[in-house]
Amino acid sequence: MLQAMSEERRRSPRIRCVLPVRLYPQGETKVIQTLTKDVSIGGLKCLSPLSKPVSTPLSVELDLGRDKTVMQVRARTVWFQQVPNGEQFYLGIMFDELSDRNRQLLSRYLDSPRPASRR
Repeated sequence: MLQAMSEERRRSPRIRCVLPVRLYPQGETKVIQTLTKDVSIGGLKCLSPLSKPVSTPLSVELDLGRDKTVMQVRARTVWFQQVPNGEQFYLGIMFDELSDRNRQLLSRYLDSPRPASRR
């Protein structure tokens, strides 16, 4: 239900893609290294071994895979959901601040053709 609600509130389309992402929850020393499930100009969905409460502040490093481009952005969780029949969680993450440079990098990635395996 949380996921369905978040989909209704989306402001920008999401592109299915698998990209390396590192999450740094504010006030914690543990880094969550995982993969995205989809990405948009406003945020991303990823897998996590841990749930994170809604509104958890995060620093996010998203590896866009082109020329080793890594985008760093402040973000927060907007929803979480346990993976059915699993021990992991999906996290919905919204970018709080997106610099002009990061907006350009991400827009370029989202607008470019991707191999079929990444869609």
